[in-house]
Amino acid sequence: MKKIIPRPHQRIFPILIIGLLFALSSVFAQTQWRPVSQAELDQKTPQVEPDADAEAIFWEVRLDDKKGGKMFYNHYVRVKIFTERGRERFSKFDIPIVKDKKVEEVAARVIKPDGTTVELQPGDIFERDIFRSGKLTIRAKSFAVPGIAPGVIVEYQYKETYKGDSAENERLYFQRDIPMQKVVFYVRPNPKKTLNFDYQNMPRVVFQPSDDGFYVGMRENVPALREEPQMPPEDEVRQWALLSYRSEYSFRWGMLGEYLSEVFDQQMAPDPEIQQKARELTAGANTDEEKLRNIYNFVQRQIRNANYDRTVTDEQLENLKNKKPADTLRRRMGSFIDLNILFAALARAAGYTADAMYSGDRSEHFFNYQEDLSPRYIHPSGVAVRVDGAWKPFDPGTPFMPFGMTYWHDEVVSTMITGSGSYRWINLPMAGYKVNLSKRAGKFRLLEDGTLEGLIRVEHNGQQAIMRRMDMYRRTPAEREEMLKKSWMGTVPTAEISDFSMENFDDPEQPYTYSFKVRVPNYAQKTGKRLFLQPGFFEYGSNPLFSSETRKYSIYFEYPWSENDEIEIELPKNYEADSIDPPGPVFESKNLGALNIKISLNRETNTLKYSRQFFFGNDSSVLFPAGSYKPLKTLFDAFHKADTQTISLKQKQ
Repeated sequence: MKKIIPRPHQRIFPILIIGLLFALSSVFAQTQWRPVSQAELDQKTPQVEPDADAEAIFWEVRLDDKKGGKMFYNHYVRVKIFTERGRERFSKFDIPIVKDKKVEEVAARVIKPDGTTVELQPGDIFERDIFRSGKLTIRAKSFAVPGIAPGVIVEYQYKETYKGDSAENERLYFQRDIPMQKVVFYVRPNPKKTLNFDYQNMPRVVFQPSDDGFYVGMRENVPALREEPQMPPEDEVRQWALLSYRSEYSFRWGMLGEYLSEVFDQQMAPDPEIQQKARELTAGANTDEEKLRNIYNFVQRQIRNANYDRTVTDEQLENLKNKKPADTLRRRMGSFIDLNILFAALARAAGYTADAMYSGDRSEHFFNYQEDLSPRYIHPSGVAVRVDGAWKPFDPGTPFMPFGMTYWHDEVVSTMITGSGSYRWINLPMAGYKVNLSKRAGKFRLLEDGTLEGLIRVEHNGQQAIMRRMDMYRRTPAEREEMLKKSWMGTVPTAEISDFSMENFDDPEQPYTYSFKVRVPNYAQKTGKRLFLQPGFFEYGSNPLFSSETRKYSIYFEYPWSENDEIEIELPKNYEADSIDPPGPVFESKNLGALNIKISLNRETNTLKYSRQFFFGNDSSVLFPAGSYKPLKTLFDAFHKADTQTISLKQKQ
């Protein structure tokens, strides 16, 4: 199903202090159909990319910010369908509906090669939920395109209205996941402001003024954005432009940093309640870590976090207004920003330098303050405390964030530290692969018919735990269990899972752990008097990471990680291992990653023991140029071959 949605963000952070408005997203339409040329009807093959399943003849977007306080988007798209895959892709649409957004004037039609048309009827458009998790529900206007088939032209258009929004920080996507013969943007700015375009990964486009107040920019023959495994964030490779309004004063990070520092320091003004609580929390603690951990645990565990509390309504959250840290302390409740500010106030009261952090987000963009001159690229990311001459990150406002850690996408990008009368830029260090460790254990029994049954236990640490908790924190325990079951059955479809148990989900200082019983019929393949067994259960059903022989984009891993697997398999009594030679160690010459597998057999119990240690990303090496693709592919192909090794068992004579 084709979904017309804005690019998803890993997180949405309200920047309350500087009052910046982050635009939601964008798209589409008009009210009348334009004539279709005979050349468009007769087109048999793609013009931009020879192997395209579909191609946009034109993709036009009109962004109108003339009125101020209300922004309009109109999209008009004409697509030629060439293959069955193209038909499937453009047969259904979802247009998400979010707060303060109205979708109207939806229209779609199909033009057949003979020029006849089939139009979407008003009754074919309906609203439905496309996402539901806890309190969060996303609805969409949905429709199916009638009469679509290879060879036809599909047109669609609609209008979106955003209340309280503007063209400031809007994105113009000149490249999408379909090749486009022509892409045109019409932008009408607020008449009181001057528009600025910041181009990313593309040459400058000249926007010419038109008689109706729009500025018009166009590109032709734009190739599709093709997804590749482990590619950088789309904003790092896609062709796009960032809109902003140029003020009479040019933007300077120094001006913003000094302002944020002043506002933050005002919130940190000495307060008797804060000072008393800091003394209580640090009494008896002898080291910096003990003192800060006591403060951190109090804020994270004893102060109710309204952003993550499923019982707090949107109205209650909107009305929650803590003006100073003492309000949060007194009420024992606040937003995630309130909790971070309270932590900073308590840390300062305990004698530490504690300032606000604003980080780039490398899940979207590899932000560098020296090159990217827009506040849109940073978000509140926690509190930095100076300990032993170095800045250490803290984020108690995220309930599943361990002490002294931050999200992977806030590491090793430019981070602004503001407070204590000044500001400065740092790059937070990246947590190493030993921190981001997953341990997997399995104790199994193999039956004579090839069925494998046993108990599995998995624990995740560091970023491996943080991101899994982030993905599931809105879910109920039953929903989390179902998600994990589906994940396992995605690689082992015949698995039968029972007695599921989860531990430590709400305790960020403990590994996120779960266990379950599993039964997999025909896990080992029986051929005559032999069984062929893959002892590396946790890599069963996996595919090579890289399949293509060529590469366009850089290779990017989000963070370093490691895996330790310990597996025991009790073999059938009348079977014995024909050969249990483990694959040799696989490693990269500069020690960026390695895999070591050991296999042994206890002949008394006829039990196979399998031990696997893997890591990748040593020395924070997670980004590689496209020219490194072949050696990286060779390395990961070797990892996969070793992980999926099969051993032979034969019946005893």
